[in-house]
Amino acid sequence: MKQVQKTMTVACCGHGFNDFTRELKHHLHESGIITGLVNLFIKDTGCSLSIQENTNPEILQNMEILMAHGAPEAHTQRNMEANTDDVHEHTRMALTTVSLNIPVQNARLVLGTWQGVCLYEHHSHARSRRVFFHVIGD
Repeated sequence: MKQVQKTMTVACCGHGFNDFTRELKHHLHESGIITGLVNLFIKDTGCSLSIQENTNPEILQNMEILMAHGAPEAHTQRNMEANTDDVHEHTRMALTTVSLNIPVQNARLVLGTWQGVCLYEHHSHARSRRVFFHVIGD
């Protein structure tokens, strides 16, 4: 049994879903794991992880519109006792996840034909995020 752990840097373009499947496949290939499990984890409440369709950019844009409708920045409530400028971020976090597990078979991620792994950025300004990558297997 072999394990590889590293931190990946994912460039984001502001609000929305940022597909990093290609980079993830590269890190898996470097690990040499043929059969196993990839775990991804992000230690931040300003973004989250998601598996989405990645063949049509309009689908990811529509997902962002739906998320923005469910947790809009402009309608957050202000609380004088606590900094709640980022209520929309916490709401989006509650609707998504900070961790993903993806099986590995024949040295490939077991994803559907149209699936990709995305980092969902909750902020409007672009930044890079760090995703913890852990793969275990043979």
